[in-house]
Amino acid sequence: DENEKILVTRSILLDLRNKLQTFKTLNNREINDLNKIAKKYNINYSQKHKLDLINEVLINVDIIPNSIALAQAALESGWGKSRFAREYNALFGEYTYDQNEGVVPLQREIGDKHLIKSFASYDNSVSSYFININSHFAYKEFRELRNIMRTKNNFSDIKLLITKLNSYAEDDKYIDTLNMVIQKNKF
Repeated sequence: DENEKILVTRSILLDLRNKLQTFKTLNNREINDLNKIAKKYNINYSQKHKLDLINEVLINVDIIPNSIALAQAALESGWGKSRFAREYNALFGEYTYDQNEGVVPLQREIGDKHLIKSFASYDNSVSSYFININSHFAYKEFRELRNIMRTKNNFSDIKLLITKLNSYAEDDKYIDTLNMVIQKNKF
């Protein structure tokens, strides 16, 4: 469902780009819609040419292959059995430093200040994960590689895309484990 929502947003952006290229202008509502999307994905929209902004936003507003999302949810939630998944609807182990959005991990290292984001529903957890991957600076290389794949219309090398998620977890073997979960479970 989240990928479908993203494809709708991409379609809106592509329509805006086509209109801008054809008519050289957007109306106020369209500019507001574009700025709202840019803001959602943590992209600065002030003082940018609208065409450049649309192209930049399109790099961030794209799908995450289901196999990757499923495998990360499985790993990060202990296959749905973790305390965070069961009690707080947190499927992806996302960190936060906001006391109002998170839960203290029971085995957090002394001196660490992070919390794990909690959610009202699993849907909210999935939406947050997609925004995280599609906007956080740590996953910029993931987005750039995905954009190259989109340009070539070839998403067949999921393993290559996964290598750009190495900063998602502290485990040195995270990429190998993610690939194994995808392969073993035929995601």
